[in-house]
Amino acid sequence: MNNCVTRYKRYPWQIDFPPVILNSASGEAAKHRCYVEVKQGNLGAALILVSDLVCQTTITKIATIIQDRKPLFVPVHAEEAISINRIPLAYAIILATQFDSSVELNIVQAAKVNRTGSNGFARLAFPPPFAGIPSNSDIKSAVILDDALTQGGTLANLCGYIAQFGIKTLLATTLTGKSYSSTLAITDETLTLLREKYHELEEWWCNEFGYEFDCLTESEAKYIINSKKDANTIRDRILAERQTGVILQNE
Repeated sequence: MNNCVTRYKRYPWQIDFPPVILNSASGEAAKHRCYVEVKQGNLGAALILVSDLVCQTTITKIATIIQDRKPLFVPVHAEEAISINRIPLAYAIILATQFDSSVELNIVQAAKVNRTGSNGFARLAFPPPFAGIPSNSDIKSAVILDDALTQGGTLANLCGYIAQFGIKTLLATTLTGKSYSSTLAITDETLTLLREKYHELEEWWCNEFGYEFDCLTESEAKYIINSKKDANTIRDRILAERQTGVILQNE
């Protein structure tokens, strides 16, 4: 990989970045008849599941944003040694076909993140890295996709990773998710409040993760604020998560 490209990268959010387009409510995929096969890594089953769940409203919303452009559809995708989750790839295939666009397979999640739990601090401690070179250097716009939305950190990292290649993310979409997490870009109000409460934490955060608070997602920032913990406790909690968690690199 190019030495100028880093696996962990974020940039401040563009002012007009749209809310994540949520296709279905959380839990809808788990109700599907093919879900058990999908969880076993069956791409064919994932394509059936996604095809059944994708709604016209999602397609219309995407069309409104991309207009006549032909962006790359970039899923949160990994080789089998890292993950057997094929829903993001299937989602990208279905939507890219709809818009006569290409799916980017060269950009992959570069490590399996084993978090100590599903709590927000574990997610903050382990932002997933990405690797790979885009297959088509002429396409400079993208739609990024995942199967579900929690804090949005994975999408934020993917957005930042491909930006290193001059690719602008037009929008993000997930097959399922909760509407309260759909605001990916941190708002001015939340950023101001975060810096007022935790200004002494930001320098450490930048040294630890490589980006400042303006690169956080709205949900990540609100999780920190709503924790009501002081800066030292938050720092220690994240460091503790990093000591007990595991990242399996795909070198």
